[in-house]
Amino acid sequence: MTQKPPFIYGIAAWMILNIALMGIILLNGDTADLNNWIEIALWATSTAGLLSMRKWGAAFTIFVLVYTLSTSVGILIYYGVWINAVRVAVNIPVIVYLFKALFEGKFK
Repeated sequence: MTQKPPFIYGIAAWMILNIALMGIILLNGDTADLNNWIEIALWATSTAGLLSMRKWGAAFTIFVLVYTLSTSVGILIYYGVWINAVRVAVNIPVIVYLFKALFEGKFK
């Protein structure tokens, strides 16, 4: 089994935090927004994939991070919800790290 770098656990914690944030949004009554449900499903699946240390898990995590990056930038631009700047600021370096780790063979 491949040894998990500590940064992987940090990324998983970030992903779990995003699941919790989407859950809070749903609990506050925004249940009609399909994107919230989609993000919960994507974050949950990619968290398990990332922790498996498999290439597919890293690739799926990169996809989810890019997807949420794009929605966060859209919300930031169109609605001015600046809390999404945090998601943008965190997702970009995580995407770069995972791409680098994927091509360096850190995932099996």
